[in-house]
Amino acid sequence: MLHLLSIEFSKVKNYRTFWVMLAMYAVLVPIGIYAVSTIDFPLFKGSSLLKFPVTWNFVTYMASWFNLLLGILVVLIVCNDFNYRTYKQNVIDGLSKNQVIISKFLLITTIAIAVTAYTIILGVIFGSIHSDSMDLFEEFHYVGIYFIQTIGYFTLAFLISILLKRPALSIIVFALMFILKFIFYLGLGEELSQYFPVNLISDLTPFPMQHLIELLKMNPDPAAQAEAQAKLDLIISQSVRTSFALVYITIFVLLSNFILRKRDL
Repeated sequence: MLHLLSIEFSKVKNYRTFWVMLAMYAVLVPIGIYAVSTIDFPLFKGSSLLKFPVTWNFVTYMASWFNLLLGILVVLIVCNDFNYRTYKQNVIDGLSKNQVIISKFLLITTIAIAVTAYTIILGVIFGSIHSDSMDLFEEFHYVGIYFIQTIGYFTLAFLISILLKRPALSIIVFALMFILKFIFYLGLGEELSQYFPVNLISDLTPFPMQHLIELLKMNPDPAAQAEAQAKLDLIISQSVRTSFALVYITIFVLLSNFILRKRDL
């Protein structure tokens, strides 16, 4: 496994775009977190989003917006192997098709682990600054959900890349998928559109709506109570959403594996 991963790393270690896009992610995520936390929302001050335990939901929600950037990075990495015939060269050099496929998935999984670890660091820093208590592990499960979401973005980007093989076209299609989510929202309605793969994966780390709903439910105003209940009725439970996401990820991986095995590299 380490040998396969080292082969993949050798392909990107001198690829400037790889490091530039990772640096952009590393800079933009904390800026985005801080910027949104300065907004005063109707029910609570934005800075309370950075207090434990809500910070884990909020930090992963903000980081998820930049998964689109990382997905584009995956597209570039995968398409470069087609453009420079690296896949074919790997097979000529003695790797099996299976090893070539595994090595690529190892790389994108490693990137997902790295950005998840970075998100944990940001959560600890922001949470420690704004919290009176240090209850680090309450709602920490959002970090695991963020990792699954990141893998979801990456495997979708991988599938699109091997289908189209052209970086510009693959990036356009990948980006369009996230425009289509709003079209499905308008066409199918809020409840059904939640099950569309891109909608479901992008919603894995939602804005901390649960905390807003709890505040609404404590409001004695009957209209506020009704609004809170209506929102609860529309939201898929986190466990159901995560289960569906894992099914979609499995489908993306199996399809990608099938296409690469059948295609002449």
